[in-house]
Amino acid sequence: MEQPQHSIAAARTSWLSPQRLAALGGSLVIVLGVAWSLATGLAQTLAEKVPELLKAEVLPEKVPDKTPPPPPPELKVPPPPFVPPPDFVIQSDNAVTNTITATTKLPPKTLPSSPASIGRPHVCQQDYPSVSQRLGEEGTTELSFTITADGDVTGLTVSKPSGFERLDSAAVSCASSWHYKPAVLEGKPVSVSWKAAVRWVLH
Repeated sequence: MEQPQHSIAAARTSWLSPQRLAALGGSLVIVLGVAWSLATGLAQTLAEKVPELLKAEVLPEKVPDKTPPPPPPELKVPPPPFVPPPDFVIQSDNAVTNTITATTKLPPKTLPSSPASIGRPHVCQQDYPSVSQRLGEEGTTELSFTITADGDVTGLTVSKPSGFERLDSAAVSCASSWHYKPAVLEGKPVSVSWKAAVRWVLH
């Protein structure tokens, strides 16, 4: 049985309907817009990246080091070994030896003059202790002292006792009132060390 022709034409006409053509056109516009956007963005990205890729890295030129090298260490040359000279002995029968003797004379040492006593004689009979007189104590007391530049007596000590302490104490007390004409050295009075003896004798 033969198919009717109008049914096939109706089917073909329905596939190419205006709705489908509008949908296809819209899809094509969307695809082209996306493609254009991708192409534009990729081109811009490449335009930004290309200058960075084309930048050449400029390295500073290395300047050669002009510092002179350190001097070599100084090597000390050891001194030559010491060789003592040979001993030559020349004998001569007519050898003359000259001896020079130098004598140095020292100036004479200047000593101060001896002090002289002034006033009463150096006797202490009036200072004889009464107890010693009753007991019959006698002896000699030796005193050491200093005569100052003024002639006074200072620093009295008993250098040699008489054997009786009362007599020695009386000698020190007596000598403390003594006065001397001071010793003189080069025209000036000076202090000197001195000694004197006090005799204790009963009459």
